[in-house]
Amino acid sequence: MSDTVIKVEGLSKKFCRNLRRSMYYGIHDLGRNLLGIKLNTQYLKKDEFWAVDNASFELKKGETLGIIGVNGSGKSTLLRLITGIFPPDKGRITIKGRIGSLIAVGAGFHPHMTGRENIFLNGTILGMNKHEIKQKFDAIVDFADISGFLDAPVSTYSSGMRVRLGFSIAVHCDPKILLIDEVLSVGDVSFQNKCLRKISELTKGANAIILVSHNLDHIRTTSDRVILLNKGKIVKEGKSDDVIAEYLKITRKIQLDNMGSLNNLKTKLSTNIISEDIEFFDIGILDINQKKTKNIDMGEDIRIFYEFRFHINIKTPIFGVGLRDSRNFNIVYECNLYKNKDIKIPQLKRHKIYRLYITFKKPNILPGVYTLNIGFRNGDTFEHYQKIISDENKFIINNNSNYNFIIDHKKYPVSTIELDSCWKIEERIGILGY
Repeated sequence: MSDTVIKVEGLSKKFCRNLRRSMYYGIHDLGRNLLGIKLNTQYLKKDEFWAVDNASFELKKGETLGIIGVNGSGKSTLLRLITGIFPPDKGRITIKGRIGSLIAVGAGFHPHMTGRENIFLNGTILGMNKHEIKQKFDAIVDFADISGFLDAPVSTYSSGMRVRLGFSIAVHCDPKILLIDEVLSVGDVSFQNKCLRKISELTKGANAIILVSHNLDHIRTTSDRVILLNKGKIVKEGKSDDVIAEYLKITRKIQLDNMGSLNNLKTKLSTNIISEDIEFFDIGILDINQKKTKNIDMGEDIRIFYEFRFHINIKTPIFGVGLRDSRNFNIVYECNLYKNKDIKIPQLKRHKIYRLYITFKKPNILPGVYTLNIGFRNGDTFEHYQKIISDENKFIINNNSNYNFIIDHKKYPVSTIELDSCWKIEERIGILGY
């Protein structure tokens, strides 16, 4: 197809677990090559394994493909095969267009050269000529925000600075295909949002992107299609929600196998990613009397509220609310408004306080302790404004209808967004209480 920019057919790559044996295989294969003897790469030798096993997929113009999988599933190896860092043992890769890749923190940088020198070095590696680099030099430095360290050796840079510079060079080489491997997890929220805006611009310009990440929020909001790798094989491909659901089943099984018992799981979790563009007031669960509570009965509606204020106008807001179980194991219940056609959120005006209500209608969840998981995004650029996962947001689902510990609810003058009809947009992506 003319709009296909990457076509991967039956791609496989093997490695050896034993270093000494790996060196022996390498010398043996080199000798056979020198003698003109064709290598047989179809079968595994002792201690070898398939890091990527018979992978096939296509990437089209303007498409963002997410790749997920547990550690060691072959995600980074697949990207390195596409960029040509590793030669495949089997299969074929067809690529149309310039590739810009960011597959590791500081990949392609010389540690003893300055940031200025590395811009020219890395830009050349990515296919730009000297004239192109000079034209885009100021834009690269401005995006990376390293002007004060431009003439310092890259070895003195923090990991966040190296990622900023590497990402800036990669996106300014005007790639038709951009490969990103887990780099958006490095750096502060401001830079992550800047990267997401740039990714949004690139996809609108008919560029294609492959994004590898453990951050399911990034994958869900940026990817048109997702591939799930497990032990080197593509086990599922399709819409982000469906593939993420399968991924969570796999991780749940791995965690259960490792822990042996649910009683051994750790209980502490505290994650807060907050942008300066949003101000947080209050969050919690409401009882039937509209008062804040930490206890509700099994089978009751779970009515969640969130009060906030933006310091910028948000034309297309996206909200996501999930429930994590008492062991912070996985999200067991979720309402995500991304790309949902049933509910339209109005534009949010800056400096105005809003209250968001989301109701889970009679969720089939077992009694226990749960934690709220809240996220805010920009629907146009996918910028991430806030994510809250904290022990402070815990509440109890119990069987005792006479016990209800009430906390006084602090009042604010608010504009209300009512989302009480959330039954149509609930996505159950875990299995608990069936």
